[in-house]
Amino acid sequence: MTVNKTNISVRKSNFLDMTISIFQGKFYFKLYDKRIDYNFDVISFPFLNGNIPKGQSYGVFLSQLVRYARVNCSFNRFVEDCKNLYGKLVDQHFDPAALRRRFEVFVNKHFDVWGKFGVDLTSEHIF
Repeated sequence: MTVNKTNISVRKSNFLDMTISIFQGKFYFKLYDKRIDYNFDVISFPFLNGNIPKGQSYGVFLSQLVRYARVNCSFNRFVEDCKNLYGKLVDQHFDPAALRRRFEVFVNKHFDVWGKFGVDLTSEHIF
């Protein structure tokens, strides 16, 4: 087994699914997806034209929203990750209106996760 150094710098490192930075003595976290570093596409979410039940496929979107809100410290980074996921799922034949409804479910049921951003997501139009 070979252990490779994965630090980006002395104050920044990728660990699991996060980029951890230290700035002015504080830790900052954002989502890191190593699949972006590959020079080929990695299929990471279901296509709706397959045999997977649609309800469970849309559940993937909701669970990722919760994950994104937990990992990101910055509201802007959270929004960027959400928009990237939304675009990827629409490209994979997800219904945009159904995704927006799932986002509303996230906003209504998971204030404990997104409330840290100090932004009223009920009035924000992310998609």
